Amino acid sequence: MKSRVKKSPLLDIGSPEALALFEKAAKEFTRKATRSKAAAMKVLIAEGMYTKAGNLTKRYR
Repeated sequence: MKSRVKKSPLLDIGSPEALALFEKAAKEFTRKATRSKAAAMKVLIAEGMYTKAGNLTKRYR
């Protein structure tokens, strides 16, 4: 999935602003990735956990 979160100028990774941006991006990703079984499977395939046939990859067996 492509990220649609706007990139901001460099922030200190430990700053409250960076944390807020991460939380927002994580919530959006989770919302989209768990919308349906098909959307979840698409993410799992993209991350290399499942094959296109729907089987676990060797690494996760």
